[in-house]
Amino acid sequence: MFRDCDDGSDAYYKALPTTWDATSEIGKKRIMGLKEILRKYLPIKGGKALDVGCGTGISTFALEELGFGVIGIDIRKEVIQKAKEIAKERCSKAEFYFMDAKRLEFESESFDLVALLGSPLPHFSVYDFDEIIRESYRVLKPKGVLVIEYADTIKGLYSWHKDAFVEGSLISIHKGFNFIEGLEERFFINLNSGTTFSVKFYLWSPWIVEFILRKAGFEVESHYINERMVVTVGIKAGSIHKI
Repeated sequence: MFRDCDDGSDAYYKALPTTWDATSEIGKKRIMGLKEILRKYLPIKGGKALDVGCGTGISTFALEELGFGVIGIDIRKEVIQKAKEIAKERCSKAEFYFMDAKRLEFESESFDLVALLGSPLPHFSVYDFDEIIRESYRVLKPKGVLVIEYADTIKGLYSWHKDAFVEGSLISIHKGFNFIEGLEERFFINLNSGTTFSVKFYLWSPWIVEFILRKAGFEVESHYINERMVVTVGIKAGSIHKI
């Protein structure tokens, strides 16, 4: 009845296209929601911004509408192409590049802000994240700001975790935890396409994020914006800003 997909992460995004599409009604609402969060927690109001894991541009366009000049990067070529098409339709000045956040192709001290928005952390191991943060620190100007929006999935194990979730046409079932690597694996059934796949999600919580940021040299503060979601703001060492 169901057939297996090889690339679970890719199948997950393709199964929920409107959630990640900056032109959909859901995408537009996500842009508005991100703008509200950033207005509240960002200690700067403009400058040159780097949007890491930009996808089709939801977070990029949110930053642009707040007055930032934005470059978005992602390791998925197809979403970068889509983001460029949407930017053209919007008459946006945002730029998009296929790039690995662990090997940023920018000069040191070239950005006022580096952003990781839309809860990208479940895709990063602590080792990947550590490299991304060190690169983010390098490309930020003195007193530059790093902002990360993510779900506290470790807290979720005790408060809102379920063995089975229904998300649109997807049913996901808990397969197990790997506490050596720090991840959960879930089995997905796509009712629309008749496919199945598994995805591994890394577990995160503010204390882990804050440790890695402080180790890189950031001054750090975290804020819960609801039961699940957290915003952590880091300022490059030597800053006079108060969060």
